[in-house]
Amino acid sequence: MALTFASLLQTTSPFSTNSIKISVLGTSLKAAKKLTKHTAQFKCNGVAGELSMSEPADKWVQFPHLCDSGRRLMEEVASMIETQLDSQLNPCCTPADVRSFKNADVDSEGSVNIKSGAQGSKIDFVLGSWLHCKTPFGVLNIATIIGMVNPQTDAPHLLFEFIQSGQSSLVLVLDLLPRKDLVLDPDYLKWFYEDTKLDAPREALYKAQQAQPYVSSSLYVRSIVSPTAILVKINSELQSTAGTADGMEKIINDVVEPAAKEVVRIWLDAILTRGRPVDDFEKDLLLKRDNMIKTKGVEVDLSSNMPRLFGQDVTDRVVAAFRKGI
Repeated sequence: MALTFASLLQTTSPFSTNSIKISVLGTSLKAAKKLTKHTAQFKCNGVAGELSMSEPADKWVQFPHLCDSGRRLMEEVASMIETQLDSQLNPCCTPADVRSFKNADVDSEGSVNIKSGAQGSKIDFVLGSWLHCKTPFGVLNIATIIGMVNPQTDAPHLLFEFIQSGQSSLVLVLDLLPRKDLVLDPDYLKWFYEDTKLDAPREALYKAQQAQPYVSSSLYVRSIVSPTAILVKINSELQSTAGTADGMEKIINDVVEPAAKEVVRIWLDAILTRGRPVDDFEKDLLLKRDNMIKTKGVEVDLSSNMPRLFGQDVTDRVVAAFRKGI
């Protein structure tokens, strides 16, 4: 099954909130760090390729270029997902030139790591990615974790994007994407969103004095998120630490981390215990909706926007990996 991601950025002014366009399936941008690349031949699912040795073999995905607290949060969330889903996931077999890529000017680089769902599991794929872009206005980093569920169950998808455009600014996009029309199926809304108290992390985060609502410029994104979606901009300049790196670290530790981990915990519980089996008719509807989300992510967002950062060759490699599901 093709795996999809797309994270778009438009820098029209020095990191104003509206300068960042977030798509539904995001990819992460990470700050540049020179890594010595060693490669080894490997085989996965019968397909030969190159395995990048720039990351420890026991780590599914790393986010080395975020601030310390952001990196720890994203990597702990990735570990939560890998540990809880365990046998439902295949090993990461993403090609080396997708797990590590950069543009010709070496001012933008990224990584995509995909784990497809094992045969018979409820998971389509999980994706961890980062992108790092040096712009005329500074460095932009986006880190992303996505969990797509297959039509065997009606549990929602996970979308988690962590976007930094300086030491004092953070945009957080975190949601369990509904797979049904919540107006036509109020039971779905109650079962996955109300009964799980999924709105509580959003309410707690929005009460923080440093948090401001974030409105995506994409109508598409705003049309597919749930009513409990966390779309927020965190500004450390709104507290006594006045925009320092330490101020943002504290906000992430004290405010963002508890909310994010609770949402991910609820999603994992939805996969493991709350997701309900579906009949063939409903399965077709879920599959149609899921494919629309993934097609939008790859064909419209990634294919049309990534070339200007990384060129067409890199874009084609990344898109091909999603389509093959590795």
